[in-house]
Amino acid sequence: MQAVLLGYGTVGKGVEKLVNTVDGLDMKAVFVLPEFEDLPYFSNDGEGLVTDPDVDVVFECLSGTEPSNTLIRKALQAGKHVITSNKATVAPNLEDYVKLAEENGGSIQIEASVAGGIPFLDAVLKLQKLEDLNGFEGIFNGTSNYILDQMQKEGQDLSTALRDAQAMGYAEADPTNDVEGMDVWYKTVITNMLAYNTKNDGLRKPLGISKLTPEDIALARGENKVIRHISRSVQKDGRYASVIAPAFLDRDDYLANVPSNYNAQLIYADSFDKIGLFGQGAGQMATAQAMLANALDTMEGIERPIRLDKNLKQDDSLIQETWLVRSEADLSSIPTARVKEGSYWLIGPAGADVIDRIQELDPQAMIALWR
Repeated sequence: MQAVLLGYGTVGKGVEKLVNTVDGLDMKAVFVLPEFEDLPYFSNDGEGLVTDPDVDVVFECLSGTEPSNTLIRKALQAGKHVITSNKATVAPNLEDYVKLAEENGGSIQIEASVAGGIPFLDAVLKLQKLEDLNGFEGIFNGTSNYILDQMQKEGQDLSTALRDAQAMGYAEADPTNDVEGMDVWYKTVITNMLAYNTKNDGLRKPLGISKLTPEDIALARGENKVIRHISRSVQKDGRYASVIAPAFLDRDDYLANVPSNYNAQLIYADSFDKIGLFGQGAGQMATAQAMLANALDTMEGIERPIRLDKNLKQDDSLIQETWLVRSEADLSSIPTARVKEGSYWLIGPAGADVIDRIQELDPQAMIALWR
């Protein structure tokens, strides 16, 4: 099979390395922006590459949503097998991509867009074939996990831990998507669609880790808890709900024991209760390995199909949790709210929509799950 690569950054270079180890898969050309031009192997003609009749597989590793979205659509319209790691492009466009693949005889594979080198989406697609999944939860961002680990183990404040993460290559120069939870938001949107075979009905905004302080770390330590940033999703009776937030977890909780920049997930269903996965959620070779695993499936004709034939609706009441809030505001008007100590409140059990009420009373409140 002939392949082309879109993007020559960290992940793209990893894909190139691994393609060179696979018999029967040849890299024909790489699309790069004009300032990186080095013809003939590198090309600025992205549309020409993805519509080339000799090309079978398109690896998409670009950053941002354009030109990635346009080139993915062109490739699928030309009947190509598209393999992408670009969560920001996949999340809002997956329904269209699946439809284009079905109409034109190609495929869209997205394993690397969620959880990096962990075969999480592959497990989701396999497990939901037999029965409805009850949900999933996990740590999906290594940058946030590293920062929280450093804050709790080394006593660093968030800004210091963030600088260390950037120095080690775990965080981008602009870490907003990581610390404010947007990276996890994209991944949760994608996983909801695959786990529940549903079209996208949206997702509430994430709660990131930027409001956490040493005061919160001290409270967790005193209560024998560990803070992690998690995504939790639940499906029931044709509805689903998801929340992305910091979580104060008991020390023996599976997710509490995920160190450094690692990721971990749990998948829930009636037949097996829960299954856990753990590993590198990002990085050059881990992500490239996930993309090449998709390519091997294509070569062997064993791709896992993505079907989005349901129309589940969001219902925040499905997630009933106890919420920890640090706020100087009076939250007593919220049902089930009670003072824990000092400026800390406990609220719940309550649905995720309680977040909206808290933020109405105090936009700067620190809000977390209390497990």
